[in-house]
Amino acid sequence: MAKGKRAGERKQIGEWEWNSTVLWSKIVKTDADSCWAWLGSVGPQTNLFGGRRKGQAQMTQARRILYRDVFNEDCDDKQIKHSCGNAFCMNWQHFVVRPNQRKYYLDGELRGTRVKPDKTIGLTRAKLVPVRQERWWNV
Repeated sequence: MAKGKRAGERKQIGEWEWNSTVLWSKIVKTDADSCWAWLGSVGPQTNLFGGRRKGQAQMTQARRILYRDVFNEDCDDKQIKHSCGNAFCMNWQHFVVRPNQRKYYLDGELRGTRVKPDKTIGLTRAKLVPVRQERWWNV
């Protein structure tokens, strides 16, 4: 076995490649309705898992790799949230999958309907009048 390689089932979907055996070894499954605990690396707001993207090692949200592993489809254009509200939950039945809002708006479907702020309304520097501050010792 090459240095740095772990034994286990390697999967690849889209640009991502990961070790499925290592992924599932870091998840503590309880009953189907409850949250499943993540034992792997965590960041400030989410759980992290290492994979390879375009052949380069990269950390990503573990729930994104789990989504690829369970559903065998790419999720680069999707947001994956939790219905339980637990950011560290790994129960894929708690995932709420939506289209990525940024991509959805930037694709042009809604580009023309967004409200753009009118920068001409409001105060300009020429309209500002300096306010003299009254001080108690000047009274």
